[in-house]
Order: sequence, then structure tokens, then C-alpha cells
Amino acid sequence: MKHLLAALACMGGIALAQNTVDSTFCWSGSVDENGRVITGSPDSTSGWWYEFSDENEGGRSDIQFPTDIETFDDGLFFGHLVESYGALKGEARLQDGYEYPYVGLAFNVWNIDKKGADITAWGGICLAYISTIAFSIELVPEDEKMTEDDNYKAFVSKAPSGSSYNFPWDKFNQGGWGKAADRDSVLKQVSSVRLIFQGTAGTSGDFSIGAMGSLDICALYSRCATTHALKQTASAPSLKATLSGRTLEFTGATALEKATVIDLQGNVVISAESTCSASMARPCTTRRKSC
Repeated sequence: MKHLLAALACMGGIALAQNTVDSTFCWSGSVDENGRVITGSPDSTSGWWYEFSDENEGGRSDIQFPTDIETFDDGLFFGHLVESYGALKGEARLQDGYEYPYVGLAFNVWNIDKKGADITAWGGICLAYISTIAFSIELVPEDEKMTEDDNYKAFVSKAPSGSSYNFPWDKFNQGGWGKAADRDSVLKQVSSVRLIFQGTAGTSGDFSIGAMGSLDICALYSRCATTHALKQTASAPSLKATLSGRTLEFTGATALEKATVIDLQGNVVISAESTCSASMARPCTTRRKSC
């Protein structure tokens, strides 16, 4: 089973009255072991990197990842990618099939159900990256009808030699073709943050994302790495998963109620109690799964 699981996590039964994440965050590819951004959400399905594309619209855009990454049955493909390269590295390839091709990487701020959270305190987003192709940082609200898919985005220019940039909230704007929405209101209910490549079919480019965080923190790269490492250790789940054939057995974390397995597109593959086993014998239907 190749690239099947992108995240394995447990969710407790306590509902929070208000979804507010940490006032700062920093993801660093140099220390990440799992392929996960620690946002401050208590839900362990938050923050896992996943790929998205125009596949559902009939498109064929994709990301070509390095072919030398070893694959394991633990599902942590992006974890192995950053362990090998210290970054999210790949080639974005915009292809035909959809009038407005797009592809990218994203993480959910609060949980796998894409509940919104208030990220206002972040002040903006910073990136340390190399890229031969321009892209955008996109903020997706929980209520997508709020913008009618015309989400707030900040343009990220090419940086073939590498760069570290800040994108304060006032650099995020709508395209003007959808429903106008107040920026401050959107920031209070962001469900996911996307790095999205868009353009004409046939366009491609290499990218390497080394760090991403709240405003200004990427410039302090060593601090960013230390912050990520500490939060990663503190948030490590005690759940253990063992894959045997097509059966995934969950042990540990007995105080938690449910384990959820998601694919690289952030879709739920299966959910089960955290102290039982679950059959994975189901058809593989998405592009980055193989049986």
C-alpha cells in the first residue's frame, strides 16, 4: 500500500466553545518528522500536510515528488519527504482537462472536518522557500459560501535562489469575481491554509518550502526550528497503528474515542475506535492511492 495514509490521529469527545489557535506558529522542514504543522489546535487531526488538485473538475494537474523517497506503510509520506530533503519539495505541473488548472499543498487549521479557527493573532504568514514558479497562499473559510470560492490570497513571486518573505494580512485580497467578504470576518473562521499553483495548462515549476509560520518568525530560522521541535514533541499522540495486509490495528491511547485515517487529499478513508482494528479492504479511488 503506497502513499495510502497521510495521517493517523485520535479525537476526544470534548467540544470547544471557541476555536482559537496559538498566537504564533512555525513549521520547519528541517525538524519535522511527521509532515504536520502544529497550529495549537488540540485536535490531533489538525495540521497534516496533504495534496489537492483540480481532479474533481476533470483536470490532470499534479505534483511530481522526488522519486527517491522510500515509501512505508505508516502513511507519513510527507514526513519522509521532509526528513530526506528538509523541505516540501516537488514539481507543480499544471495540465489540461480543466479550464483553470490548479494544484497545491495544504493543511487544516483546526481538524479534519475543516472546522474554522481564529488565526487573526498570527498577523500574517511567512515563508522560507525556493521556487521557479509563482504561487499563492490561500485562506479557505469554514463557510465557503462566504466568498463563493473567491478566497483571500497573497501572491508569492518566483524565487529561484531562495527567499524568506512576510505576507501580512493586508497583502491578502480577493480576486473580485466572487462574493465580497470582510477580511477580519474570514480570519476568524479559517479552515485550511493552501499553497496553490495556478495558471495555464503546460506550465510547470520546481519548488521547495523550507519553513512556514506566523508573521516575522521565518526570519528567525533557528528559533522557528526549535519552536516546531518542542511543539511536535509535546503533541505526539500515544496511539500506535500496526498494518497487517489490509487490516489496521489501533492500540494505546485508550482514553481517546476514535482514530481517523485520511488520504493525501485530506479525505476520510475510515474511522474506528482507537482500541480496535479496521479493515482497509476497499477500492482505491484517488490519484495518489495505490493498492
